[in-house]
Amino acid sequence: MISVPDEAGCMALLVKYNTPEHIVLHSRAVWEVGKVIGAGLLSKQHPIDMDLLKAACLLHDIAKYVCIIEKSKYHDVRGGEILTQEKLPDIAAIVIEHVILRENNDDSIREKHLVFYADKRVVHDKVVTLEERFQYLVDTYARNPQANAWLGEMKEKTMRLEKRIFRLLDFEPEDVVKFLPKSGLYIG
Repeated sequence: MISVPDEAGCMALLVKYNTPEHIVLHSRAVWEVGKVIGAGLLSKQHPIDMDLLKAACLLHDIAKYVCIIEKSKYHDVRGGEILTQEKLPDIAAIVIEHVILRENNDDSIREKHLVFYADKRVVHDKVVTLEERFQYLVDTYARNPQANAWLGEMKEKTMRLEKRIFRLLDFEPEDVVKFLPKSGLYIG
């Protein structure tokens, strides 16, 4: 049996690692996207562990601020280390893959795919299209031709994953916002 903290437990971990409010808001928005897609998959009898998905979405950026303080890179790997130390290896395994998904195209859609994808649909705390998200990433991080090329490859991979996910659903990527809380908080 895997160990998965509930929402309060996730929030306690984020506080423990001094996660700023804007990162918490981003993580909550990622969860809202993940929840819509996960529920859609469950309605089609596709196996998704919603508790694991929720915890992984909420904790995927647990090391972002830690890495800023430590002046280190790879918040995905550092997040995996933190969650392993916290005795949450199943969540750690997902968090390690939220920036670079290590898979082949034959992998069944699982929680790691949804966290990776949902994260790519959120800029700060607003849900956007993949096109908008990758434009933001290029504008923010493409400081040289290699970074720009890498982001282009990641965009293509993410678009292929989007197609794989939504082939299993009865709604389209642009419909995700229709299922979000009506507060408008998460809509870009």
